Amino acid sequence: MVTEARSEEQVAAARAWLQAESVWLVHRGGFCAARQLRETDSGEALPDGRVRVKLEHNGDVIEVDEDDVEKANPPPYDRCEDLAQLRHLNESSVLHTLRQRYGSNLIHTYAGAAMVVINPTSPLAIYSEKVIQMFKGCKLEDMPPHIYSAAQASYRDLLATRRDQSIVFLGRSGAGKTTNFRHILHYLALAAGAANKVLTVEKLNAISTLLEAFGNSRTVMNTNATRFTQIFSLDFDHSGQIASASVQVYMPEKTRVVRRPEGEPNYHIFYQLLSGADNDLRRALGLDNLSEPNLFMTPLQR
Repeated sequence: MVTEARSEEQVAAARAWLQAESVWLVHRGGFCAARQLRETDSGEALPDGRVRVKLEHNGDVIEVDEDDVEKANPPPYDRCEDLAQLRHLNESSVLHTLRQRYGSNLIHTYAGAAMVVINPTSPLAIYSEKVIQMFKGCKLEDMPPHIYSAAQASYRDLLATRRDQSIVFLGRSGAGKTTNFRHILHYLALAAGAANKVLTVEKLNAISTLLEAFGNSRTVMNTNATRFTQIFSLDFDHSGQIASASVQVYMPEKTRVVRRPEGEPNYHIFYQLLSGADNDLRRALGLDNLSEPNLFMTPLQR
């Protein structure tokens, strides 16, 4: 009975949506839900390029430019897993779908061949060896949006085509590029395995710790910002196991060493050195007269 009631509600919602001609009204502060009206109160046609809409949140009826109105998608497309599958693909509908999914802790969304991942800003129990086993061996069409599905799809294509695969991470500082990059590596290390344990999760963690020490710093946008670009390469043998791994570092922010931005510290390694150095090492490096705590010997950038 519960299933039938939900089905009737869904049908009613879809019918109401079709009759209402729901749209998004784009404005300076973002966008809001509205219903497009075809005629004026007197029944006259509207001027070219103008439309009348009724705002859903307060019932106001206003006349706006038709360029400020974007079509909304019917209820069956709520929390759509792939933005490319939306009936009406526009900025407002994309943002609405991402907001819906984020509100349900669904931070991964397909966008055709790409994937959108929104930083949850808090830990989610969706990354573990148990979850990895759920994705292992699956086809792309059988997997929900997840960073592991991107790794599995790439690995499966590698085995099927015997051709190189690439995964590129894009986003602003603090978006979660480095974190998701690590999730990809952890998945491949566990799902593919490594010959003679050439690459393990423990080794990956050690590599990350070392790179972070010399290349990460706190910034105004990110408490642990990666200040370099890296290319991490994995080589696989004929059985599909990891045979070797290498990392190349590009474009490090060298200027931070001698002139750090105002309000930001230097790279982690300097503070780790000052914190852990014994007296002999301090004297050898000429650091024995420094006061504690020390923000390293670089002036703030003005």
